[in-house]
Amino acid sequence: MGHGKFTDDLRKIKGDLKTQSGYDVKEVYVPDDIANLDFEGDIGMPGTFPFVRGTYPRMYREKLWVRGATPGSVRYAQDEGKTEEEAMEEMLEKAIVTTGLRSSGDCHQLATVDPDHPLVGPDIGNCGGPLFAAWQYLHGKLGWYAKLMARSTQGFVLELGNACGPADVCQFTMMIATMETLGMDITKLRGNMVNDPLHVHIIRSMSYKQPLEVGFRVSTDAMEWCVKNTPLFRPTNGGCAYNMRESGINTIQELAFRFGNYIEYTDEMVRRGISFESWGHRPAIALSGEIDFFETICKLRAARRIYARLATERYGADPKTLRCPPCNTNLAGDSMTLQQPIFNVIRNTIEAIASVLGGVNGMELKHYTEAISPPSPEAVTVSSAIEAIIADEANIPLVADPLGGSYYVEWLTTRIESDVMAYLQKILDMGGMREVIKTGWLQEEVEKAAQERQRELEERQKIKVGLNAYQSLLDWPIKLPMLRRESGNPYEPWGPTQKSDWEEWETFKRNRDLSQIKPALEHLYQVAKSDKNLIRAMVEAWKANASIGEVMGVIRAGMGFSYDQFEMVPVPEFLELSWR
Repeated sequence: MGHGKFTDDLRKIKGDLKTQSGYDVKEVYVPDDIANLDFEGDIGMPGTFPFVRGTYPRMYREKLWVRGATPGSVRYAQDEGKTEEEAMEEMLEKAIVTTGLRSSGDCHQLATVDPDHPLVGPDIGNCGGPLFAAWQYLHGKLGWYAKLMARSTQGFVLELGNACGPADVCQFTMMIATMETLGMDITKLRGNMVNDPLHVHIIRSMSYKQPLEVGFRVSTDAMEWCVKNTPLFRPTNGGCAYNMRESGINTIQELAFRFGNYIEYTDEMVRRGISFESWGHRPAIALSGEIDFFETICKLRAARRIYARLATERYGADPKTLRCPPCNTNLAGDSMTLQQPIFNVIRNTIEAIASVLGGVNGMELKHYTEAISPPSPEAVTVSSAIEAIIADEANIPLVADPLGGSYYVEWLTTRIESDVMAYLQKILDMGGMREVIKTGWLQEEVEKAAQERQRELEERQKIKVGLNAYQSLLDWPIKLPMLRRESGNPYEPWGPTQKSDWEEWETFKRNRDLSQIKPALEHLYQVAKSDKNLIRAMVEAWKANASIGEVMGVIRAGMGFSYDQFEMVPVPEFLELSWR
Protein backbone atom coordinates (compact mmCIF):
# COMPACT_ATOMS: atom_id res chain seq x y z
CA MET A 1 0.00 0.00 0.00
CA GLY A 2 2.82 2.39 0.86
CA HIS A 3 4.44 1.74 -2.51
CA GLY A 4 1.20 2.58 -4.29
CA LYS A 5 0.90 5.93 -2.56
CA PHE A 6 4.50 6.71 -3.43
CA THR A 7 4.01 6.16 -7.18
CA ASP A 8 0.74 8.12 -7.14
CA ASP A 9 2.63 11.08 -5.74
CA LEU A 10 5.29 10.80 -8.44
CA ARG A 11 2.59 11.00 -11.10
CA LYS A 12 1.14 14.07 -9.38
CA ILE A 13 4.46 15.88 -9.45
CA LYS A 14 4.94 15.13 -13.14
CA GLY A 15 1.68 16.91 -13.79
CA ASP A 16 2.66 20.12 -11.91
CA LEU A 17 4.08 22.46 -14.54
CA LYS A 18 4.28 25.69 -12.56
CA THR A 19 7.02 27.20 -10.42
CA GLN A 20 6.43 28.00 -6.76
CA SER A 21 5.10 31.46 -7.65
CA GLY A 22 2.87 30.17 -10.43
CA TYR A 23 4.95 30.69 -13.55
CA ASP A 24 4.01 28.33 -16.37
CA VAL A 25 7.18 26.78 -17.76
CA LYS A 26 7.81 25.11 -21.08
CA GLU A 27 9.53 21.77 -21.58
CA VAL A 28 12.64 23.44 -22.97
CA TYR A 29 13.99 26.95 -23.59
CA VAL A 30 15.86 28.10 -26.68
CA PRO A 31 17.72 31.23 -27.86
CA ASP A 32 14.49 32.84 -29.08
CA ASP A 33 13.26 33.01 -25.47
CA ILE A 34 16.01 35.48 -24.59
CA ALA A 35 16.46 37.13 -27.99
CA ASN A 36 15.72 40.59 -26.61
CA LEU A 37 18.43 40.49 -23.95
CA ASP A 38 21.53 42.62 -24.44
CA PHE A 39 24.57 41.06 -22.77
CA GLU A 40 26.28 44.30 -21.75
CA GLY A 41 23.17 46.16 -20.59
CA ASP A 42 21.08 43.31 -19.17
CA ILE A 43 23.56 40.68 -17.97
CA GLY A 44 27.15 41.88 -17.92
CA MET A 45 30.09 40.47 -16.00
CA PRO A 46 30.16 39.70 -12.25
CA GLY A 47 30.87 42.79 -10.18
CA THR A 48 29.76 45.21 -12.87
CA PHE A 49 26.47 46.90 -13.75
CA PRO A 50 23.74 45.58 -13.62
CA PHE A 51 25.21 43.04 -11.14
CA VAL A 52 23.01 40.15 -12.30
CA ARG A 53 25.98 37.81 -12.14
CA GLY A 54 27.19 38.77 -8.66
CA THR A 55 28.63 41.55 -6.54
CA TYR A 56 32.35 40.73 -7.03
CA PRO A 57 34.26 40.02 -10.25
CA ARG A 58 35.75 36.78 -8.87
CA MET A 59 32.85 36.03 -6.53
CA TYR A 60 33.65 33.11 -4.19
CA ARG A 61 37.27 32.88 -5.33
CA GLU A 62 37.56 36.32 -3.78
CA LYS A 63 35.36 35.86 -0.73
CA LEU A 64 32.99 33.12 0.45
CA TRP A 65 29.57 34.00 1.80
CA VAL A 66 29.22 34.92 5.46
CA ARG A 67 27.94 31.91 7.39
CA GLY A 68 25.30 33.44 9.63
CA ALA A 69 24.81 30.91 12.40
CA THR A 70 22.26 31.52 15.15
CA PRO A 71 23.28 31.44 18.82
CA GLY A 72 20.11 29.72 20.03
CA SER A 73 21.91 26.57 21.09
CA VAL A 74 23.72 28.41 23.89
CA ARG A 75 20.38 28.26 25.68
CA TYR A 76 21.09 24.56 26.20
CA ALA A 77 24.39 25.24 27.97
CA GLN A 78 23.12 24.38 31.43
CA ASP A 79 22.24 20.88 30.17
CA GLU A 80 25.98 20.35 29.85
CA GLY A 81 26.80 22.07 33.12
CA LYS A 82 28.22 25.09 31.27
CA THR A 83 27.51 28.79 31.16
CA GLU A 84 26.26 30.40 27.95
CA GLU A 85 29.67 32.04 27.56
CA GLU A 86 31.45 28.68 27.79
CA ALA A 87 29.04 27.19 25.23
CA MET A 88 29.69 30.01 22.77
CA GLU A 89 33.45 29.79 23.22
CA GLU A 90 33.24 26.07 22.47
CA MET A 91 31.23 26.70 19.28
CA LEU A 92 33.84 29.23 18.13
CA GLU A 93 36.74 26.96 19.05
CA LYS A 94 35.23 24.01 17.14
CA ALA A 95 34.43 26.29 14.17
CA ILE A 96 30.71 25.53 14.33
CA VAL A 97 30.37 29.32 14.32
CA THR A 98 32.94 30.89 11.99
CA THR A 99 32.36 34.19 10.17
CA GLY A 100 29.17 35.58 11.67
CA LEU A 101 26.33 35.28 14.13
CA ARG A 102 22.69 36.26 13.85
CA SER A 103 20.92 37.04 17.11
CA SER A 104 17.21 37.31 17.74
CA GLY A 105 15.39 38.20 20.91
CA ASP A 106 12.50 36.74 22.83
CA CYS A 107 8.90 37.95 22.83
CA HIS A 108 9.37 40.88 25.21
CA GLN A 109 12.38 42.19 23.30
CA LEU A 110 10.51 42.07 19.99
CA ALA A 111 7.67 44.04 21.59
CA THR A 112 10.16 46.39 23.34
CA VAL A 113 8.53 45.87 26.73
CA ASP A 114 10.09 44.74 30.00
CA PRO A 115 10.03 41.09 31.17
CA ASP A 116 7.52 41.93 33.91
CA HIS A 117 4.99 43.34 31.43
CA PRO A 118 1.58 41.63 31.97
CA LEU A 119 1.70 40.16 28.46
CA VAL A 120 5.09 38.46 28.90
CA GLY A 121 4.88 36.14 31.90
CA PRO A 122 6.44 32.72 31.24
CA ASP A 123 7.22 33.74 27.66
CA ILE A 124 10.49 35.25 28.88
CA GLY A 125 13.27 33.53 26.97
CA ASN A 126 11.02 32.04 24.30
CA CYS A 127 12.31 32.24 20.70
CA GLY A 128 15.63 33.58 21.98
CA GLY A 129 17.40 34.94 25.00
CA PRO A 130 15.90 37.99 26.72
CA LEU A 131 17.58 41.36 26.28
CA PHE A 132 16.23 44.14 28.47
CA ALA A 133 19.26 46.38 29.21
CA ALA A 134 22.87 47.06 28.22
CA TRP A 135 23.70 46.03 31.79
CA GLN A 136 23.41 42.39 30.70
CA TYR A 137 26.38 42.70 28.34
CA LEU A 138 28.55 44.02 31.17
CA HIS A 139 27.25 42.22 34.26
CA GLY A 140 24.82 39.49 33.15
CA LYS A 141 24.74 36.22 31.21
CA LEU A 142 25.35 38.02 27.92
CA GLY A 143 28.99 38.75 28.62
CA TRP A 144 29.83 36.38 25.76
CA TYR A 145 28.10 38.77 23.34
CA ALA A 146 30.28 41.66 24.50
CA LYS A 147 33.26 39.54 23.50
CA LEU A 148 31.71 39.07 20.06
CA MET A 149 31.46 42.86 19.75
CA ALA A 150 35.23 42.96 20.15
CA ARG A 151 35.55 40.24 17.47
CA SER A 152 33.32 42.29 15.16
CA THR A 153 35.91 45.07 15.11
CA GLN A 154 38.29 42.51 13.60
CA GLY A 155 36.03 41.21 10.81
CA PHE A 156 33.47 38.96 12.53
CA VAL A 157 29.94 39.90 11.39
CA LEU A 158 27.09 40.49 13.85
CA GLU A 159 23.54 40.54 12.54
CA LEU A 160 20.67 41.81 14.66
CA GLY A 161 17.72 39.81 13.42
CA ASN A 162 14.83 41.01 15.58
CA ALA A 163 13.37 42.55 12.40
CA CYS A 164 10.77 44.69 14.17
CA GLY A 165 12.71 47.94 13.71
CA PRO A 166 12.80 49.49 17.18
CA ALA A 167 13.80 46.13 18.70
CA ASP A 168 16.84 46.04 16.43
CA VAL A 169 17.64 49.68 17.19
CA CYS A 170 17.40 49.03 20.93
CA GLN A 171 19.89 46.17 20.68
CA PHE A 172 22.17 48.18 18.41
CA THR A 173 22.25 51.18 20.75
CA MET A 174 22.83 48.86 23.74
CA MET A 175 25.83 47.51 21.84
CA ILE A 176 27.13 51.02 21.18
CA ALA A 177 26.73 51.89 24.87
CA THR A 178 28.62 48.72 25.84
CA MET A 179 31.43 49.25 23.36
CA GLU A 180 31.92 52.85 24.46
CA THR A 181 31.93 51.80 28.11
CA LEU A 182 34.60 49.18 27.36
CA GLY A 183 36.65 51.53 25.22
CA MET A 184 36.06 49.77 21.89
CA ASP A 185 36.16 51.63 18.58
CA ILE A 186 32.57 51.78 17.30
CA THR A 187 33.74 52.88 13.84
CA LYS A 188 35.10 49.34 13.38
CA LEU A 189 31.85 47.60 14.34
CA ARG A 190 30.99 45.23 11.49
CA GLY A 191 27.54 43.79 10.94
CA ASN A 192 23.99 44.70 10.07
CA MET A 193 20.48 44.86 11.42
CA VAL A 194 17.19 44.04 9.74
CA ASN A 195 15.57 47.22 11.13
CA ASP A 196 12.43 47.30 8.98
CA PRO A 197 9.50 48.82 10.90
CA LEU A 198 7.21 48.86 7.86
CA HIS A 199 7.07 45.12 7.32
CA VAL A 200 5.44 44.44 10.70
CA HIS A 201 2.39 46.33 9.46
CA ILE A 202 2.28 44.12 6.37
CA ILE A 203 2.67 40.53 7.51
CA ARG A 204 -0.08 38.47 9.07
CA SER A 205 1.53 37.10 12.21
CA MET A 206 3.48 39.97 13.79
CA SER A 207 1.81 41.42 16.89
CA TYR A 208 4.78 43.50 18.05
CA LYS A 209 4.18 46.54 15.90
CA GLN A 210 4.75 50.06 17.23
CA PRO A 211 2.66 52.96 16.00
CA LEU A 212 3.82 53.41 12.41
CA GLU A 213 5.20 56.90 13.12
CA VAL A 214 7.22 55.69 16.12
CA GLY A 215 8.75 52.73 14.32
CA PHE A 216 9.65 54.79 11.25
CA ARG A 217 11.26 57.58 13.30
CA VAL A 218 13.34 55.34 15.58
CA SER A 219 14.50 53.20 12.68
CA THR A 220 15.37 56.00 10.25
CA ASP A 221 17.14 57.93 13.01
CA ALA A 222 19.31 54.83 13.44
CA MET A 223 19.93 54.63 9.70
CA GLU A 224 21.07 58.25 9.58
CA TRP A 225 23.25 57.86 12.70
CA CYS A 226 24.94 54.73 11.37
CA VAL A 227 25.91 56.38 8.10
CA LYS A 228 27.66 59.12 10.08
CA ASN A 229 29.15 57.08 12.95
CA THR A 230 29.48 53.35 12.15
CA PRO A 231 30.63 53.14 8.52
CA LEU A 232 31.10 49.34 8.53
CA PHE A 233 27.68 48.55 10.03
CA ARG A 234 24.68 48.23 7.71
CA PRO A 235 21.72 49.94 9.43
CA THR A 236 18.89 48.12 7.61
CA ASN A 237 18.37 45.43 5.01
CA GLY A 238 15.97 47.78 3.29
CA GLY A 239 12.96 45.52 3.81
CA CYS A 240 12.51 42.27 5.72
CA ALA A 241 11.67 40.14 2.71
CA TYR A 242 12.13 36.92 4.66
CA ASN A 243 9.41 37.65 7.23
CA MET A 244 7.08 38.96 4.56
CA ARG A 245 7.62 35.84 2.45
CA GLU A 246 6.92 33.59 5.44
CA SER A 247 3.51 35.22 5.68
CA GLY A 248 2.40 33.58 2.44
CA ILE A 249 3.33 35.91 -0.43
CA ASN A 250 5.05 34.90 -3.66
CA THR A 251 8.38 35.88 -5.20
CA ILE A 252 6.98 38.88 -7.08
CA GLN A 253 5.42 40.33 -3.95
CA GLU A 254 8.50 39.54 -1.88
CA LEU A 255 10.75 41.60 -4.14
CA ALA A 256 8.19 44.35 -4.75
CA PHE A 257 7.55 44.85 -1.04
CA ARG A 258 11.25 44.72 -0.21
CA PHE A 259 12.14 47.38 -2.77
CA GLY A 260 9.03 49.39 -1.88
CA ASN A 261 10.31 49.61 1.70
CA TYR A 262 13.81 50.36 0.44
CA ILE A 263 12.47 53.31 -1.53
CA GLU A 264 10.69 54.67 1.58
CA TYR A 265 13.92 54.57 3.61
CA THR A 266 16.10 55.85 0.77
CA ASP A 267 13.79 58.78 0.04
CA GLU A 268 13.90 59.66 3.76
CA MET A 269 17.71 59.53 3.84
CA VAL A 270 17.92 61.75 0.76
CA ARG A 271 15.44 64.16 2.40
CA ARG A 272 17.78 64.31 5.41
CA GLY A 273 20.66 65.36 3.18
CA ILE A 274 22.45 62.00 2.83
CA SER A 275 23.57 61.39 -0.74
CA PHE A 276 22.49 58.26 -2.54
CA GLU A 277 26.16 57.54 -3.29
CA SER A 278 26.88 57.23 0.44
CA TRP A 279 23.61 55.44 1.30
CA GLY A 280 22.22 53.39 -1.56
CA HIS A 281 24.56 50.39 -1.27
CA ARG A 282 24.39 50.21 2.55
CA PRO A 283 21.14 48.19 2.95
CA ALA A 284 21.81 44.54 2.16
CA ILE A 285 19.36 42.80 -0.18
CA ALA A 286 18.16 40.08 2.20
CA LEU A 287 15.68 37.59 0.76
CA SER A 288 14.13 34.24 1.57
CA GLY A 289 15.98 31.21 0.23
CA GLU A 290 13.05 29.17 -1.03
CA ILE A 291 12.73 25.49 -1.94
CA ASP A 292 11.94 26.17 -5.63
CA PHE A 293 15.49 25.74 -6.92
CA PHE A 294 15.52 27.75 -10.14
CA GLU A 295 13.09 30.40 -8.97
CA THR A 296 15.36 31.15 -6.00
CA ILE A 297 18.43 31.40 -8.24
CA CYS A 298 16.66 33.73 -10.65
CA LYS A 299 15.13 35.80 -7.84
CA LEU A 300 18.60 36.63 -6.50
CA ARG A 301 19.88 37.53 -9.95
CA ALA A 302 16.80 39.66 -10.66
CA ALA A 303 17.05 41.44 -7.30
CA ARG A 304 20.48 42.81 -8.08
CA ARG A 305 19.33 44.03 -11.48
CA ILE A 306 16.27 45.70 -9.93
CA TYR A 307 18.57 47.50 -7.49
CA ALA A 308 20.78 48.64 -10.37
CA ARG A 309 17.78 49.95 -12.35
CA LEU A 310 16.36 51.85 -9.36
CA ALA A 311 19.74 53.30 -8.45
CA THR A 312 20.35 54.70 -11.92
CA GLU A 313 16.84 55.53 -13.10
CA ARG A 314 15.23 56.79 -9.84
CA TYR A 315 18.22 58.20 -7.99
CA GLY A 316 20.53 59.16 -10.86
CA ALA A 317 23.51 57.01 -9.84
CA ASP A 318 26.34 56.56 -12.34
CA PRO A 319 26.44 52.93 -13.58
CA LYS A 320 30.24 53.13 -13.83
CA THR A 321 30.73 53.97 -10.14
CA LEU A 322 27.65 52.27 -8.67
CA ARG A 323 28.32 49.87 -5.79
CA CYS A 324 26.14 46.81 -5.32
CA PRO A 325 25.00 45.89 -1.80
CA PRO A 326 25.49 42.33 -0.58
CA CYS A 327 22.71 39.90 -1.45
CA ASN A 328 21.82 37.52 1.39
CA THR A 329 19.33 34.77 2.11
CA ASN A 330 17.65 33.42 5.19
CA LEU A 331 16.56 29.93 4.19
CA ALA A 332 12.82 29.31 4.22
CA GLY A 333 11.54 28.39 7.66
CA ASP A 334 8.09 27.59 6.30
CA SER A 335 9.55 24.86 4.09
CA MET A 336 10.62 22.94 7.21
CA THR A 337 8.20 20.29 8.46
CA LEU A 338 7.39 18.66 11.77
CA GLN A 339 7.01 15.34 9.96
CA GLN A 340 10.31 13.39 9.61
CA PRO A 341 12.61 16.32 10.50
CA ILE A 342 15.57 14.59 8.82
CA PHE A 343 13.98 15.62 5.51
CA ASN A 344 14.66 19.23 6.52
CA VAL A 345 18.37 18.55 6.11
CA ILE A 346 17.65 17.82 2.43
CA ARG A 347 15.53 20.96 2.09
CA ASN A 348 18.26 23.02 3.71
CA THR A 349 20.84 21.65 1.32
CA ILE A 350 18.76 22.35 -1.79
CA GLU A 351 17.96 25.89 -0.66
CA ALA A 352 21.59 26.56 0.25
CA ILE A 353 22.88 25.36 -3.14
CA ALA A 354 20.29 27.51 -4.91
CA SER A 355 21.41 30.52 -2.87
CA VAL A 356 25.06 29.95 -3.73
CA LEU A 357 24.29 29.49 -7.42
CA GLY A 358 22.29 32.73 -7.20
CA GLY A 359 25.34 34.54 -5.84
CA VAL A 360 24.64 35.19 -2.15
CA ASN A 361 27.11 37.07 0.03
CA GLY A 362 25.64 35.85 3.30
CA MET A 363 23.36 32.97 4.23
CA GLU A 364 21.61 31.63 7.31
CA LEU A 365 20.49 28.05 7.19
CA LYS A 366 17.51 26.80 9.07
CA HIS A 367 17.94 23.75 11.29
CA TYR A 368 16.22 20.39 11.12
CA THR A 369 14.48 21.25 14.42
CA GLU A 370 13.02 24.48 13.01
CA ALA A 371 9.40 23.31 13.22
CA ILE A 372 9.90 21.99 16.74
CA SER A 373 12.25 24.13 18.79
CA PRO A 374 15.23 26.48 18.78
CA PRO A 375 18.31 24.74 17.39
CA SER A 376 20.12 22.17 19.48
CA PRO A 377 23.92 21.98 19.17
CA GLU A 378 23.48 18.90 16.96
CA ALA A 379 21.24 20.83 14.57
CA VAL A 380 23.68 23.75 14.36
CA THR A 381 26.51 21.32 13.60
CA VAL A 382 24.57 19.70 10.74
CA SER A 383 23.82 23.11 9.19
CA SER A 384 27.47 24.15 9.46
CA ALA A 385 28.48 20.91 7.72
CA ILE A 386 26.09 21.59 4.83
CA GLU A 387 27.79 24.92 4.14
CA ALA A 388 31.27 23.43 4.50
CA ILE A 389 30.50 20.62 2.04
CA ILE A 390 29.04 23.06 -0.50
CA ALA A 391 32.05 25.35 -0.15
CA ASP A 392 34.89 22.85 -0.01
CA GLU A 393 33.75 19.49 -1.42
CA ALA A 394 31.17 20.10 -4.12
CA ASN A 395 33.20 22.73 -6.04
CA ILE A 396 30.04 24.76 -6.64
CA PRO A 397 31.74 28.09 -5.75
CA LEU A 398 34.58 27.73 -8.28
CA VAL A 399 32.85 29.72 -11.02
CA ALA A 400 30.95 32.99 -10.76
CA ASP A 401 27.33 32.64 -11.91
CA PRO A 402 27.78 29.16 -13.41
CA LEU A 403 24.18 29.07 -14.66
CA GLY A 404 24.45 32.41 -16.44
CA GLY A 405 23.58 32.03 -20.10
CA SER A 406 21.11 29.22 -19.52
CA TYR A 407 18.11 30.01 -21.69
CA TYR A 408 15.73 29.07 -18.88
CA VAL A 409 17.61 30.94 -16.16
CA GLU A 410 17.92 34.13 -18.20
CA TRP A 411 14.26 33.96 -19.26
CA LEU A 412 13.02 33.42 -15.70
CA THR A 413 15.33 36.12 -14.29
CA THR A 414 13.97 38.63 -16.78
CA ARG A 415 10.36 37.56 -16.26
CA ILE A 416 10.67 37.97 -12.48
CA GLU A 417 12.28 41.39 -12.85
CA SER A 418 9.61 42.59 -15.27
CA ASP A 419 6.72 41.44 -13.07
CA VAL A 420 8.29 42.90 -9.93
CA MET A 421 8.82 46.29 -11.54
CA ALA A 422 5.20 46.38 -12.72
CA TYR A 423 3.88 45.46 -9.25
CA LEU A 424 6.22 47.96 -7.58
CA GLN A 425 5.11 50.72 -9.92
CA LYS A 426 1.50 50.02 -8.96
CA ILE A 427 2.44 50.54 -5.30
CA LEU A 428 4.32 53.75 -6.09
CA ASP A 429 1.38 55.06 -8.10
CA MET A 430 -0.79 54.63 -4.99
CA GLY A 431 1.64 56.69 -2.89
CA GLY A 432 4.27 54.20 -1.78
CA MET A 433 4.49 51.58 0.94
CA ARG A 434 3.47 53.72 3.90
CA GLU A 435 0.39 54.90 2.08
CA VAL A 436 -0.80 51.45 0.98
CA ILE A 437 -0.17 50.18 4.52
CA LYS A 438 -2.37 52.94 5.93
CA THR A 439 -5.18 52.21 3.48
CA GLY A 440 -5.04 48.46 4.18
CA TRP A 441 -4.57 47.57 0.50
CA LEU A 442 -1.25 45.85 1.13
CA GLN A 443 -2.55 43.75 4.00
CA GLU A 444 -5.39 42.55 1.76
CA GLU A 445 -2.85 41.52 -0.88
CA VAL A 446 -0.94 39.49 1.70
CA GLU A 447 -4.11 37.84 2.98
CA LYS A 448 -5.18 36.83 -0.53
CA ALA A 449 -1.73 35.41 -1.26
CA ALA A 450 -1.67 33.44 2.00
CA GLN A 451 -5.10 31.96 1.35
CA GLU A 452 -4.05 30.96 -2.16
CA ARG A 453 -0.90 29.31 -0.83
CA GLN A 454 -2.89 27.33 1.71
CA ARG A 455 -5.42 26.27 -0.92
CA GLU A 456 -2.63 24.99 -3.15
CA LEU A 457 -1.35 22.78 -0.32
CA GLU A 458 -4.80 21.50 0.59
CA GLU A 459 -5.61 20.69 -3.04
CA ARG A 460 -2.12 19.25 -3.61
CA GLN A 461 -1.36 21.69 -6.40
CA LYS A 462 1.87 22.25 -4.50
CA ILE A 463 3.63 19.30 -2.90
CA LYS A 464 5.25 19.20 0.52
CA VAL A 465 6.75 15.79 1.17
CA GLY A 466 5.38 14.19 4.32
CA LEU A 467 2.73 16.86 4.77
CA ASN A 468 0.33 16.46 1.84
CA ALA A 469 2.14 13.78 -0.19
CA TYR A 470 4.54 10.84 0.21
CA GLN A 471 2.99 10.22 3.60
CA SER A 472 4.03 6.57 3.43
CA LEU A 473 7.52 7.89 4.20
CA LEU A 474 6.27 8.63 7.69
CA ASP A 475 5.67 4.93 8.39
CA TRP A 476 9.28 4.54 9.56
CA PRO A 477 9.92 7.26 12.16
CA ILE A 478 13.55 8.38 12.12
CA LYS A 479 14.60 9.39 15.60
CA LEU A 480 16.94 12.35 15.83
CA PRO A 481 18.37 14.41 18.72
CA MET A 482 15.99 17.32 19.23
CA LEU A 483 15.89 18.81 22.69
CA ARG A 484 18.34 17.21 25.09
CA ARG A 485 15.77 16.92 27.85
CA GLU A 486 12.92 18.95 29.22
CA SER A 487 15.10 20.84 31.69
CA GLY A 488 16.86 22.47 28.75
CA ASN A 489 13.79 23.31 26.72
CA PRO A 490 13.33 27.09 26.30
CA TYR A 491 9.63 26.41 25.63
CA GLU A 492 9.02 24.72 29.00
CA PRO A 493 7.11 27.41 30.98
CA TRP A 494 9.15 28.53 33.94
CA GLY A 495 11.76 25.83 33.51
CA PRO A 496 15.27 26.41 34.88
CA THR A 497 16.24 28.58 31.91
CA GLN A 498 13.33 30.96 32.39
CA LYS A 499 13.85 31.08 36.15
CA SER A 500 17.45 32.08 35.59
CA ASP A 501 16.37 34.79 33.14
CA TRP A 502 13.84 36.13 35.63
CA GLU A 503 16.41 36.19 38.44
CA GLU A 504 18.70 38.26 36.25
CA TRP A 505 15.90 40.74 35.62
CA GLU A 506 15.21 40.99 39.36
CA THR A 507 18.93 41.52 40.09
CA PHE A 508 19.11 44.27 37.48
CA LYS A 509 16.13 46.14 38.92
CA ARG A 510 17.31 45.76 42.50
CA ASN A 511 20.79 47.18 41.87
CA ARG A 512 19.84 50.21 39.75
CA ASP A 513 20.33 53.81 40.80
CA LEU A 514 17.12 55.63 39.84
CA SER A 515 18.78 59.00 40.40
CA GLN A 516 20.98 58.29 37.36
CA ILE A 517 18.21 56.81 35.22
CA LYS A 518 15.73 59.65 35.80
CA PRO A 519 17.65 62.50 34.05
CA ALA A 520 18.71 60.24 31.17
CA LEU A 521 15.13 59.17 30.43
CA GLU A 522 13.72 62.66 30.84
CA HIS A 523 16.34 63.96 28.39
CA LEU A 524 15.36 61.21 25.93
CA TYR A 525 11.73 62.26 26.35
CA GLN A 526 12.58 65.86 25.43
CA VAL A 527 14.54 64.70 22.37
CA ALA A 528 11.57 62.56 21.31
CA LYS A 529 9.32 65.65 21.54
CA SER A 530 11.65 67.50 19.18
CA ASP A 531 12.80 66.63 15.69
CA LYS A 532 16.34 65.77 16.82
CA ASN A 533 17.95 62.38 16.22
CA LEU A 534 17.16 59.95 19.05
CA ILE A 535 20.17 57.66 18.93
CA ARG A 536 22.70 59.43 21.14
CA ALA A 537 20.05 59.98 23.85
CA MET A 538 19.14 56.27 23.68
CA VAL A 539 22.80 55.29 24.12
CA GLU A 540 23.13 57.50 27.20
CA ALA A 541 19.92 56.05 28.67
CA TRP A 542 21.36 52.52 28.39
CA LYS A 543 24.55 53.69 30.08
CA ALA A 544 22.40 54.93 32.97
CA ASN A 545 20.80 51.44 33.24
CA ALA A 546 17.40 52.21 31.80
CA SER A 547 15.34 49.21 30.64
CA ILE A 548 13.98 48.52 27.17
CA GLY A 549 10.39 49.21 28.25
CA GLU A 550 11.39 52.54 29.79
CA VAL A 551 13.43 53.71 26.79
CA MET A 552 10.76 52.91 24.22
CA GLY A 553 8.03 54.08 26.60
CA VAL A 554 9.39 57.62 26.91
CA ILE A 555 10.01 57.78 23.15
CA ARG A 556 6.39 56.84 22.51
CA ALA A 557 5.19 59.33 25.13
CA GLY A 558 7.40 62.08 23.70
CA MET A 559 5.89 61.49 20.26
CA GLY A 560 2.37 61.81 21.65
CA PHE A 561 1.48 58.12 21.96
CA SER A 562 0.74 55.93 24.95
CA TYR A 563 3.77 55.10 27.12
CA ASP A 564 2.85 51.41 26.71
CA GLN A 565 1.55 50.50 23.26
CA PHE A 566 -0.68 47.90 24.90
CA GLU A 567 -1.94 50.47 27.44
CA MET A 568 -1.35 48.12 30.36
CA VAL A 569 1.70 49.71 32.05
CA PRO A 570 1.72 53.28 33.47
CA VAL A 571 4.58 55.76 33.34
CA PRO A 572 7.02 54.92 36.18
CA GLU A 573 6.46 57.04 39.28
CA PHE A 574 10.06 58.24 39.42
CA LEU A 575 9.77 60.03 36.06
CA GLU A 576 8.52 63.59 35.69
CA LEU A 577 7.31 64.00 32.14
CA SER A 578 5.97 67.42 31.17
CA TRP A 579 2.53 66.22 30.07
CA ARG A 580 1.78 64.40 33.34
